[in-house]
Amino acid sequence: MRRTPRTQAFVAATVALAGLLAACGSESDGAGAASAGSAPPGGKPLVVTSTDVYGAIARAVAGDAADVRSLFTNPTGDPHEFEASAQDTLAVKRATLVVYNGGHYDSYIDSALHGTSVRSVDAFKIKFGTDDKPDVNEHVFYDLPTMKRVADLVAGQLGEEDAAHRADYTRRAQQFDAGVDDVIAQAEVLATKADGADVATTEPVADYLLILAGLTDATPARFTHAIEEGSDPAPADIAATTALITDGKVRALVLNVQTEDSVTNALKQSAETAKVPVVPVTETLPAGVTDYVAWQRGIVSALSTAVAPQAAR
Repeated sequence: MRRTPRTQAFVAATVALAGLLAACGSESDGAGAASAGSAPPGGKPLVVTSTDVYGAIARAVAGDAADVRSLFTNPTGDPHEFEASAQDTLAVKRATLVVYNGGHYDSYIDSALHGTSVRSVDAFKIKFGTDDKPDVNEHVFYDLPTMKRVADLVAGQLGEEDAAHRADYTRRAQQFDAGVDDVIAQAEVLATKADGADVATTEPVADYLLILAGLTDATPARFTHAIEEGSDPAPADIAATTALITDGKVRALVLNVQTEDSVTNALKQSAETAKVPVVPVTETLPAGVTDYVAWQRGIVSALSTAVAPQAAR
C-alpha cells in the first residue's frame, strides 16, 4: 500500500474501525450484515463500489436491475490517495449494497459503513477471512478465484434485497464466473509454457495473477516495498533491480502505470533500451475499458507475448 504522511494518519484512524466492522459481517464469506430495508419501492437497488474495478464486477452481475456507482474511476490517478467526499460517504450509507477491496486498501469505505446496517462485500476478507493482515498483498482484485466469489456474493446479496430479480442475478454471476474461468485457463496455459520464468515488477500489484500464470517476481522485496510505500528505494536495491533487466535475467517488466515516478520511469527506460518487454498494469480500469474479464484477459495476453522466447516474438 502506498502510504503518504497524509494517508498514514487516515489509515491509522480506521484500523480500529475495521476491527469493529468485522464483527458485523460473516467471518467466512466477507459479506456484511443485512440492511434493515430493501430496494426502494418502485426503484432499483443501489450498489456503491470503491473503485470501477469492483463496479465492473457488480455491473456484470446487476445488469439493468440495479444501479451501480463507483467512487474512484480515475484511470491515471492513484487510488491510495483518494479521499472520499461527504457526498461519497452519504452514497455509501444510502446504498443497498457496498462492494470494496478491504484490507485497508479503501479504508474510507469502512469508515462510511461504521454504525450502519448496509450490506457489504469485502473482497480481502473473502480471501483471508479477516481484514487485519497487514503483511500480505492487498491487491486482491488481481486474484481471479476471489473475484468469482465476490460476484457470487453480490448476486446473493442483491437477490436477498430484490427477490424479483434473484434468478437474473444468479445467472449473470454464473456468466461472469465462466468468463473468469476462461481467463484462468489462459493463465494456466501460460504457466505451462513459462515454466517459472522471472519477471521484474515496480510494485506487487498484479502478483496474484503472476503466480497463477506461473511467473516469478524476481524483484528485490525491498525495492517493491519502497515503491509501494511511496519512498525512494535504496541505491543498492535500485541497482539490483536495474541489473535484472540490463543483464537479461527477466523476461518482462510489469509496470504499475498509475504510480510512476522518477525511479520507475528510469527502470522503464532501461527495459526499453534492453528490449525487455514492458507490461503495463493498473489498479483501476484503463481508459476505454468497462469489462473486468476483458481487462484481465488483455493482461494475460500481454504477459504471454512478453515472456515468449525471443525467437517466437
